[in-house]
Amino acid sequence: MQALVVGVVESVQALSVWRQVAVVILSAAALATAVEIVARWWLNRRSPDDTLSIVFEILHVPLYLSVILGGAYTVVQLLQPPRLGFLLEGATLSVLVILWAWGIRRLGAEWFVRLDRTNPVYDIAPVLKNLWTATIVAVAAGLLLAVWEVDLTPLLASAGLFGIIIGFAARDAIANFVGGIALFVDDTYKPGDFVVLESGDKGTVIDISLRSTTILTRDRVMVTVPNAVLNSTQVINESSPQRYKRMRVPVGVEYGADPERVEEIFYEVLDAESDVMSSPPTEVRFVEFGDSALQFELRGYIPHSTRESRARHAVNKRIHRRLAEEGIEIPYPQRTLTYGDDDDKESQQLEDAELPSNDE
Repeated sequence: MQALVVGVVESVQALSVWRQVAVVILSAAALATAVEIVARWWLNRRSPDDTLSIVFEILHVPLYLSVILGGAYTVVQLLQPPRLGFLLEGATLSVLVILWAWGIRRLGAEWFVRLDRTNPVYDIAPVLKNLWTATIVAVAAGLLLAVWEVDLTPLLASAGLFGIIIGFAARDAIANFVGGIALFVDDTYKPGDFVVLESGDKGTVIDISLRSTTILTRDRVMVTVPNAVLNSTQVINESSPQRYKRMRVPVGVEYGADPERVEEIFYEVLDAESDVMSSPPTEVRFVEFGDSALQFELRGYIPHSTRESRARHAVNKRIHRRLAEEGIEIPYPQRTLTYGDDDDKESQQLEDAELPSNDE
């Protein structure tokens, strides 16, 4: 086998330069085609969710193109053009670096996306995904500088000054990055959680990046909040520790109503509503004697915070209908106003009656 390889190499070397170039191009094309065929055959034989299948699916394109670029690099080495040699060689290697950086970044991102919920790093997967991308970009940039033989000595000599300048310029970005890490360490929220911000905005967490968190509100509006802001303000996570949430509905009824009967009606209302969960059990509480009404509070659990508005709407409608059927009124505050003109007239009449007459 070794003798065969040596014989083939010697035969190619005996050819003219242009014939060698033609052999290299044809060989690279044939090898690239073989790689593509083998990759497709391998993928068709295995499950799409298999680890090796995922790796081949992502990296077979960079591998296929790398074979072709390897042939192009060999052609440049054979021809050695006097002026374009360095440029062509640098361009070929640069494309290889970018190609494999893209493939490896996709491979890592796919792994983070496919993490199971039981995996310890599942909750911080978005941040790790961004860190992975940043690392790949940094390594690729370093390799590109090495390919083009860029001298970093002048840059390193002034690295301290540049560090101070960059630190001031990127202080917000650094604060957002540190804030994002702190939010994950504290397990404040994760994608899919329903959160309420101190500003009043509330919605479902869609994405958590190195710089910010994206929230989709109930109005289908995307709100992007810097991580540094979220790390320094109050964030209410209504999806933790459980997805379900207790809803409170205050109601006032007239003083003449029977509290026992009112309580029965309110339990029936909660039991009849499909958005209110049967477990944990519902509650009706006689809260206080109000100024104009007996104050009750209905308490029931809903499966998710996004259903609260709909559930509250349905419960209020049932309450109004049932109380009307039972002849129980929902009172409202009343005030009696006494105008000052009448009082002034009565006071004036009293004063006139008390004054002595001129005849006396």
